Amino acid sequence: MNSGRPKNRLPVLMLLVALIACYSTSLISCYAADSTVGNSNSAGASINEVQVIGIVDPTNSGWPRTVNVHNGQIRIDEKPQRIITASIGHDEVTYSLVPFDRLIAVGAVSKDPIYSNVSDIVGDVTIISREPEVLIAENPDIIVTSIYFDAKQIGVLGELGIPVLQTELMSDPEGQVQNILLMGYIYGEEERAQKLAIEVESRYAELEKVVSRVPDGKRPLVLALASFSNQFYGAGQGSTEGGIIEVAGGVNTATLAGLNGNPVISLESIISMMPDVILITQPVESGRMVRDELLSNAALSKVPAIENGNIHIVEPKLFTTLSFWNVLGAERLCTILWPKECDEIETKPFSRP
Repeated sequence: MNSGRPKNRLPVLMLLVALIACYSTSLISCYAADSTVGNSNSAGASINEVQVIGIVDPTNSGWPRTVNVHNGQIRIDEKPQRIITASIGHDEVTYSLVPFDRLIAVGAVSKDPIYSNVSDIVGDVTIISREPEVLIAENPDIIVTSIYFDAKQIGVLGELGIPVLQTELMSDPEGQVQNILLMGYIYGEEERAQKLAIEVESRYAELEKVVSRVPDGKRPLVLALASFSNQFYGAGQGSTEGGIIEVAGGVNTATLAGLNGNPVISLESIISMMPDVILITQPVESGRMVRDELLSNAALSKVPAIENGNIHIVEPKLFTTLSFWNVLGAERLCTILWPKECDEIETKPFSRP
């Protein structure tokens, strides 16, 4: 167990209050200007302090409109009707904001039910890659995608008049609400974005209310890992899995060990981190093989999670695909870590347009 005090979650509750007040009044008044792209304190004592980073003119509810994103300041001439993201996390946010027929193509992974939370609604949607000629053939009005989209390809698409907006998906609750509100503005779906933001923030707040009742000294050390090509990968600081562990009231032991992202880890690393709980973030069939490997390794026998058989295979689409759907992963992890305390939490999918 770890006695470190968890992060202060008060900003989440304050943001929820502001969002509800905002939705009950004028929607556009909630979109406060901030032309810089970076970290934000989303909370505030009043509606006017709720800032959506990236919106250049929050008073502009018409078209054209301009946003600051990862790849610069982009002007959007009219409400996009033909949208592509080429990013599974962006697909998950977008399908929760716009009518389904406005998303005209998706990447193959968005159709994979193991990794995608929208696989049930994209069965008939065209599959695309990130090659410019493939994207151009679909005649999109806009491409809203990840920060890892190739810069040269963005240049090619821009020369043909197709705006590409790179937005960074965040793993913390405040950042995920920011993602929703900014993308809602980009798509001209501010009202729907407000509803979804309140829904997501309410569930984070309810989770925090439950988890906050657990004494600090009882919070377990949790390690999320996966195994590919005979190597283990741990989830450290800044990882999607690590963020979920913290929200659910666990202590990410990989972060305490100084790991960042999802690096390769050794058996010795697992022993030194001494997790109370191990999460295997991969499909059930391969996850069972990893679990059996861990349980049968004599060198790991004194690791608390292995000694007590506290190893859980969790859904990759909730723990490794970065989007607001991670709150559902946190809710389910809460029921693993604190079955009695989290019994009242209803884990369910999110609403759609």
